[in-house]
Amino acid sequence: MEPAPPSSKTEPYSAKVPAENDNARDSPSLSPVSSISSWARNLRFGAADQNSQTENNGMSAFARLTSGIGLRSPPNELATSSSGAEQPNIIESFTKGLVDSSKEAVKAVQTKARHIVSQNKRRYQEGGFDLDMTYITENIIAMGFPGGDFSSGIFGYIEGFYRNHMEEVIKFFETHHKGKYKVYNLCSERLYDGSLFQGKVASFPFSDHNCPPIQLIASFCRSAYSWLKEDIQNVVVVHCKAGMGRTGLMICSLLLYLKFFPTAEEAIDSFNQKRCVDGKALTLPSQIRYVKYFERTLTHFNGEVQPGRRCMLRGFRLHKCPYWVRPSITISDHNGILFTTRKHPKTKDLMPEDFWINASKKGILVFALPGEPGLTELVGDFKIHFHDRQGDFYCWMNTTMIENRKILDGSDLDDFDKRKIPAPGFQVEVVMVDYDGTLPGKVNPASKGSDIRNVSSGAKPTSSSRKSKIPKNGDDDVFSDSDEEETKGTQRREAATDYKYMEPHQASEATTDHVGMLSRATDQLSLQQHDERTENNVSEASTTNKHHNIHAGPNTTNMESIGTSEFKAIAADASVFSFGDEDFESDSEEAS
Repeated sequence: MEPAPPSSKTEPYSAKVPAENDNARDSPSLSPVSSISSWARNLRFGAADQNSQTENNGMSAFARLTSGIGLRSPPNELATSSSGAEQPNIIESFTKGLVDSSKEAVKAVQTKARHIVSQNKRRYQEGGFDLDMTYITENIIAMGFPGGDFSSGIFGYIEGFYRNHMEEVIKFFETHHKGKYKVYNLCSERLYDGSLFQGKVASFPFSDHNCPPIQLIASFCRSAYSWLKEDIQNVVVVHCKAGMGRTGLMICSLLLYLKFFPTAEEAIDSFNQKRCVDGKALTLPSQIRYVKYFERTLTHFNGEVQPGRRCMLRGFRLHKCPYWVRPSITISDHNGILFTTRKHPKTKDLMPEDFWINASKKGILVFALPGEPGLTELVGDFKIHFHDRQGDFYCWMNTTMIENRKILDGSDLDDFDKRKIPAPGFQVEVVMVDYDGTLPGKVNPASKGSDIRNVSSGAKPTSSSRKSKIPKNGDDDVFSDSDEEETKGTQRREAATDYKYMEPHQASEATTDHVGMLSRATDQLSLQQHDERTENNVSEASTTNKHHNIHAGPNTTNMESIGTSEFKAIAADASVFSFGDEDFESDSEEAS
């Protein structure tokens, strides 16, 4: 029996064999040998087809298309083409994933940094925005500085990482207030390109942790009001660096100007509650003081800023001053430094412990300049800065808004609460007098009292007493603690009458007692200038002889030529630092 051909076993593969092979296999004229050969060929091609099926996953589309017609690519070419196509895709996917994850990580760190910097401030977190920004009213917005743009300098660019970013701020206003917003920049240390906000940017700059001129506050309020009244939908956006101190001062003044609140206290409280979670936004005493100055300008002067009153700063008294508080002093205004103990010829070589004089009245230190009418002339805004080892403190004031004698306690002084060692009950008394630029001559005793009372009460002196406008040193004894000290103080006044303001042509008019007091100062100066003299030469007899020699001479020492070396000698008699405010003693006793 003839064996059955194995063609039936290979039928599953026959569909994939070329047509000519099928015809040859089915032809009846084929011999068994040819049948076997055909079966073998089918088996070979079938095995190749089976392998190709497993490779089709990695083949290109063109290879799969041509596989049915025998145009297969060699295996090595397939492997090369498939690996070459996969490698760029893998690198691209990895790079994209790495970039995306890096962006998310940076954004997370950036958000965390912004929340840390904003601290207690309320943030705007709606509609996908997360900004250091607060609506004080529907039309008044407070925010932090918009950084991240090179137009604001390298530091402004870096600040975009942890403060409001310029692009996000612009996107917010273009989304919610397109064409209806105006930005007010209060930073003197940061500017940026106004075209970023479509040119609607106004700058009213003043320094951080300081106060602006009152005129600048009024100008800002007029500008903001002019913009708001153009359209009911218009908004003003006010910012400094953190959006609290300077921004709070200006916005609170604007709220008063727009009559949102009748008093400065109410305006400040409203701003603080809306800007910060803990209600501590506008906290610097001087900035709060200037909001109250502007309230007074609106109430008493109908918003018209008054010209600065011209004064002479006589000096300072420190009340209840502990031994560790001995500051140096700098007086300045918006144009620069007016006076500093660190550079003045009479104090630059002295330690603060040397030029602060213990007054006869206990617990009081006094600072003034012997031989000069005062420390410096003041007009309008001025700043007093006390430099101390335990921490600086300072204040801004305006001569038009205060009396000639102003007492400030710790809560009225900026940064006093940040000092390393507290000083309970500490007070600074600022003593000024009205000044017209003329050094006073000798005072008519009959007019002294009336003139002093006029100055201390703030009244303007009459023309007949204009030359005696600045009180003299011996007009009162402000340091007496008892009747005995008062008697001694009276004697000291008689010995020191009018020496402080004595000009060269007035030297010959000095009294004998006056010259006697000067002899003590010049004696100590002579000891320092002549090293060969010993302590034995400084006796009561030599002092008396020197006194007679000076008295007999044609000229006396000019007090205005007194140098650093004589400061201590003159300061030994505390009565030379009396400021002429007669009611000081009675006021102090009533306060105690």
